[in-house]
Amino acid sequence: MALEDRVRTRIEDLIRDSNRLSAGNDHGQSVDERRRGECSAWLTSAQNVVHIVCQSPTSPYRQKADAVVTKKWGYVIHDGVAELSAVLTNLLRDADAGLLALVADQARAETFDNFLDHAEAYIAELRKNEAGVIAGVVFEDSLRRVCRKQSIAEKGIKLDQLISELTAKGSLSAVKAKRARVAAHVRTKASHAQWDEFDISDVKATIAFSRELVASHLDA
Repeated sequence: MALEDRVRTRIEDLIRDSNRLSAGNDHGQSVDERRRGECSAWLTSAQNVVHIVCQSPTSPYRQKADAVVTKKWGYVIHDGVAELSAVLTNLLRDADAGLLALVADQARAETFDNFLDHAEAYIAELRKNEAGVIAGVVFEDSLRRVCRKQSIAEKGIKLDQLISELTAKGSLSAVKAKRARVAAHVRTKASHAQWDEFDISDVKATIAFSRELVASHLDA
């Protein structure tokens, strides 16, 4: 995933600062209280930026950062700075290689599945309106994420146009495009509380198509 410029800049600043903070004295220690305080503050900032980039609690980067920060370093806290600085360096490399995007998409796919499970539960209770709202939100969010992966500008663009763009690129067949427009219809009407404009079968179709979209493009 492409990092925001300000996030990348902050990571690069932290790595640069670590070059100074990771050095101990002649005995390999940080005995100066002020220096240890700087190292502690650096570790907190580095942990925070890792959490911003890797929002999943199961992310190896996040788990590693947490382990480094919670370790009792004492007079060798500068070693913790060096260790976490190496983590940040590799985090940038993986981000540039697009590897973090794969993890983020898979985490989002799991979230989408959970929401769609809730929508199906509402369907079972014949609560069409609630199910339509949830299914519509998942459909739109997943469709826009697919567009971003395909380098299709989506901000401020209506769903129908995005569906046409994906169809033109071959990401959606004509049949799937038709199903996508049914889902877009549910999303639009549900968001405006126009409950009589769609029925429960439309919501079921939206849930089914959204699951396919997530499985095909976000959970790969």
